[in-house]
Amino acid sequence: MIDARPARDSRGFWPAVALAELEQLGRAAGSKVSRKEPLARHTSMGVGGPTPLMVWPRHPEAVAEAIGWCAARGLRWRVLGGGTNVLVSDAGVAEPVFNLTALTDGARITEPAAQFAAGTPTAQALRATLRLGLDGLVWAAGLPGTIGGAAAGNAGCWGGQMADVVTCLEVVDAGGEWHTVRAEQLNWRYRGAPLPPELGAGAVIVAVAVAVAAAVPAALQRRFEELHAAKRQSQPIGARNAGCIFKNPDADHPAGRLIDAAGCKGLRVGGAAISLLHGNFLINHGGATAADVEQLVRRVRQAVREHSGMVLEEEIHRW
Repeated sequence: MIDARPARDSRGFWPAVALAELEQLGRAAGSKVSRKEPLARHTSMGVGGPTPLMVWPRHPEAVAEAIGWCAARGLRWRVLGGGTNVLVSDAGVAEPVFNLTALTDGARITEPAAQFAAGTPTAQALRATLRLGLDGLVWAAGLPGTIGGAAAGNAGCWGGQMADVVTCLEVVDAGGEWHTVRAEQLNWRYRGAPLPPELGAGAVIVAVAVAVAAAVPAALQRRFEELHAAKRQSQPIGARNAGCIFKNPDADHPAGRLIDAAGCKGLRVGGAAISLLHGNFLINHGGATAADVEQLVRRVRQAVREHSGMVLEEEIHRW
C-alpha cells in the first residue's frame, strides 16, 4: 500500500465537475476508471466503504499527469497499492483513489540492480529474480502487496527489510514532476521510509530498484521454499487480513507474543477475530466491518497494556 496526499486545505473539496474532469482525463490516458468503487474490494482486510472515483494508471506518465492536474487545483487524492496494510473506514473516503496495481510494465532485471514498476506484486518481483539466479529479495518470501508499497513502508521479514536492498526510487512529486531518489536520501525507519520533504506530501513512488547479485539458483530456490513453508506454518496465509496489526515494541517483545500472553488469541468482534495461529494477525472471517476491526484493536491494546504494561503501536494505516 502507498498513501500519498497533499495536506488538507480549504480547497480540498471535490465538486462533481472536478470528478467528471478527472474521470475524462483518466480515460484519455488509457486508464481504467470506476465511480463509487468499494475499497473493500481492494484491501486485503476486505472492509471499507467507497471512493467517489478510482483510477488505475497504466504507466508512470499517467500518474504524473493526474497528480499534477489535482495539485494544480488544490484537490486532495489518495494512492493505493496492494492494500495489505490499510484499514478503510466503513464510510469510505472523500477523495479519488489512484490504484497503482496496473502499473507493472517495464521491469529491468540485471546486476547490480533490478528495477520494477511500483504496482508489481512483491511475490512476482521475487520470482523474477529467482528465475535468473539473482539474490536480493529471497528474504521477502511470503511478503504480500506491491513492491512500491513494500518500499514505502520498509516492509520486512525473516531478518530482511527493504532498507537493506533498495538502491533508488523513481518518484513523482506532489506537482507531477519526476525525480530519482537514492536510498541514502531516505529517512529509513522501522516500517517506514519517508521521502525527502522537498518532494511534498503528495509524492508517489512509481518504480523501485533493488540490489541483486548472482547466486547458485538451486540454493536460492531451497532458501525460498524453506522460508515460504515456515511462513505458512506460522501465519494465516490465505485468510483475509492486513498483515501484522501492531509493530513489535522491541526485539525482546514481539507483538504477537504479547498478544498471546494477554489471552487474546481467538478474541472476536463481529466478523473480525484474532488469529489462533499468530496473535498479531486480525482475520476477517466474513462480513467484518471496519467498526468491528476498530473495536477489536482497542480491546487487544487494552488487554496487552493491562497484562504486560506494554503499549502497542499500530502498523496499519487508517483511511
